[in-house]
Amino acid sequence: MRIPSKRTLLAAVLFFAVVNTTSGAFPVEKQAAQTVAIAIPVAKEKTETKTTKAQIRKELRKFKKDKTGWYAGGKSKIVAALLAFFLGNLGIHSFYMGNKKKGFIQLGLTILGIVLYVVGIADYVSGLGASFPTLALIGLIILFGVGLWALIDFVRILTGGLEPEEGFES
Repeated sequence: MRIPSKRTLLAAVLFFAVVNTTSGAFPVEKQAAQTVAIAIPVAKEKTETKTTKAQIRKELRKFKKDKTGWYAGGKSKIVAALLAFFLGNLGIHSFYMGNKKKGFIQLGLTILGIVLYVVGIADYVSGLGASFPTLALIGLIILFGVGLWALIDFVRILTGGLEPEEGFES
């Protein structure tokens, strides 16, 4: 039988001391794991089931908003700011941050502004319309307004005034 070398014995002792936390050589305090309890009432009627699902969603939102380190939002502040700066008129930054309603409003207003501008210019160039391209002017005003809205969102994202519901990642 072969006798182990000093290095092998030292490695075995260190391995045992590190792996075995119950040994007296290196006592380690065990911290209690944090548990999260969500109370889910049992519903008997269909109307109670709908409210139960809403309550569960509400509890999960509260839990996700908790900034203790368990969950930090998966959205990047830099990406949101870049989207607001370059594609703000289309509302892409709003979609990215989870504000679908606001995103659709910005996208719809941009499309409306472009359509009014093109129709107004076409009407003016063809000579069939008025002597002043009123529709084109209204389209430009709408596009300018949405652009200003996107610029304000850009500044609010950078200053922390506008965040997604679950927050930006740390």
